[in-house]
Amino acid sequence: MERCCTLFVIFLSVCALTIAPDLLHQLVLRASATSVLGRDTLPKLTVSLLGDFNYDILYGRPGGYGPCNQGRASLVTPGCESPLKLVQSVMDDVAKWEGTFTLFSGGLMRHSMETVTPAEMEYTMKEVIGVIASASGVNGTQDAASQPTVLALGGNDLSPANSFSPISAQPQYVQLLRLMLSEGLLTREEHSHMSYCGFYYRDVAGTKIRVIVLNTLLWSNSLRPPLSVGDVDPCGQFPFLQASIEWAKQRDRSVIILGNEPPILNVEEAVRMKSVGDATYYWRNDFREAYLRIIGSNRFTVAAQFFHTGTLGFVASSKLGPPMYIIPSVSPVAGSNPSYIRATLDSNTGRVVSLQQRYLVENGSWVYGDKLEDILHVSLRGMNEYSVEDYLTIAQSEAHWEPFSRMRAGGRYLTEKEHCGFWCRHLIICASVYYEKTDIDYCTTSVLPSRSLGVWLSIISACSGGLALVAALTYGFGSRRIIFSPPPGAEREVTQRLFSTRAQKVYN
Repeated sequence: MERCCTLFVIFLSVCALTIAPDLLHQLVLRASATSVLGRDTLPKLTVSLLGDFNYDILYGRPGGYGPCNQGRASLVTPGCESPLKLVQSVMDDVAKWEGTFTLFSGGLMRHSMETVTPAEMEYTMKEVIGVIASASGVNGTQDAASQPTVLALGGNDLSPANSFSPISAQPQYVQLLRLMLSEGLLTREEHSHMSYCGFYYRDVAGTKIRVIVLNTLLWSNSLRPPLSVGDVDPCGQFPFLQASIEWAKQRDRSVIILGNEPPILNVEEAVRMKSVGDATYYWRNDFREAYLRIIGSNRFTVAAQFFHTGTLGFVASSKLGPPMYIIPSVSPVAGSNPSYIRATLDSNTGRVVSLQQRYLVENGSWVYGDKLEDILHVSLRGMNEYSVEDYLTIAQSEAHWEPFSRMRAGGRYLTEKEHCGFWCRHLIICASVYYEKTDIDYCTTSVLPSRSLGVWLSIISACSGGLALVAALTYGFGSRRIIFSPPPGAEREVTQRLFSTRAQKVYN
């Protein structure tokens, strides 16, 4: 009995020593995340993140976009663009937050602006820019650099849509920039940069943050007409990006990148086609790779990237460094509920520490939704340090997936919820961790066991090895007398056998 107890203690000790390092590593990771979340004494900044107003001046009238082209349409109708009342509603909600700044990722105008008259186009621009300027508390007599609203432009803000040429100025684009300047949303220097090629930077007053606004249409597959293969850098936007980051680095500033289309896989297209390989990136591949190299080499200066696709999302890649956040749409044209994001930044580093949704409910008011970090169960401050298995846990069950799905839909479902099965969920999560299609496809198609199963398999494997070791030790312990103190005659018998065998070999 005493020997059994001793062996059992040895067995448990071996198991503990074998699995302790892995468990200790997991505990350290969790403790680190907890300590990060608990550093509430650091100064914070708040920022409102918006995309795609898609203001439709003909909403509810003949010529309106989509199904909202006749009769009295409601404030929010799936498949329709935004009426002025919706634009005013969201900007009134944004204006409530004092001491914050606002980043708008483009999409001021409705789709198919080329079908409206020049007078309607001019009136559209005046109204939407006026609403933004009024809610931001700016006017033409103030210095825009001290104001809290920074705007990027998207393909729908041009006429024809997705067309841009630095050689021949487009009248509608020139007029839009002139309005932004007169309303105090651009400085003269910013206006000069925007007039040339649609990009500029803003050093946000009272912070250590530089916002670099990119004209992503120049690098996008949506550009019409498309660039030739030999056109390696339209307008010199890459040198502008590198120089702007370098300036911030030398002055110990953090950089936030703001743009319209992101350099990622079109996930909605991949889901629709049921294929990662057949889906496309939003950007031309050579431009996408060049951009990612610049961001990766400046990972300690670039704090965050904000782009827009219409559906809330993120990409947290350990290879790249700074996380990318995909801003949702205010317009319900793609079927999502109007929403925007309230982000909390560390004012010292510019890193996102919290990200919470604001969305429109049926009575026309805006309410808080979920926080991304609560749904993912990770710290946003170090979200690129987690493994793909950490993120895939939310795809393992309907209970975990539902909050994330609802957040992607804009806080509530305007239409019947679309089914997203095992492959669909894994695709969305894998595309939130990787940038390259090959990595996303491998991650999506690989059978990845859950973390709990992985832990149990590790324990079983470790204990099996420990059991084999204990068995070997037990056998050795039980045979020690025979090995070290052979019985009388045993040694002589062994010697005779050895000599006899040797003699037979020699004489035969």
